[in-house]
Amino acid sequence: MNRTRRKLLIAVAVFVLAGGYLAYSGARSSFAYYMTVSELHDRVGTIGDAAIRLGGKVAVSGLEWDQVAGRLLFTVAEGTHTVPVLYNGVVPDAFKPGADVVVEGRYDGATFVAVRLFAKCPSKFEAKVEEQGASAPGPSSAVEEP
Repeated sequence: MNRTRRKLLIAVAVFVLAGGYLAYSGARSSFAYYMTVSELHDRVGTIGDAAIRLGGKVAVSGLEWDQVAGRLLFTVAEGTHTVPVLYNGVVPDAFKPGADVVVEGRYDGATFVAVRLFAKCPSKFEAKVEEQGASAPGPSSAVEEP
């Protein structure tokens, strides 16, 4: 193998390794465990300082929103389990009591401190229940002849 080819091979290897490292480190920072509220309560001792995505419904009571400061304190509930959530930032339009939410952040044992808040939009498209005897919409299977 001549000198030029060896230098080229080393340069390519360095670029591939550097690119792989950058991709890994970037992806690693976005990894987060997804948990429900009851799973969070069950695993509170083993979580540590891990990044978590917590899913549940916004409780109807206990909502405090300071729109000027951008501070939102609310409770995420699942059945009888609840977790207070503190969030600072822009609140999605779909956020309201009873809405499904996913918050991403860290749990300190008492309060979930969220850095991201996602609110699930209610579906506008729901299937209609067909009445008995009504035919399904669409072209007829019978062909009429003149």
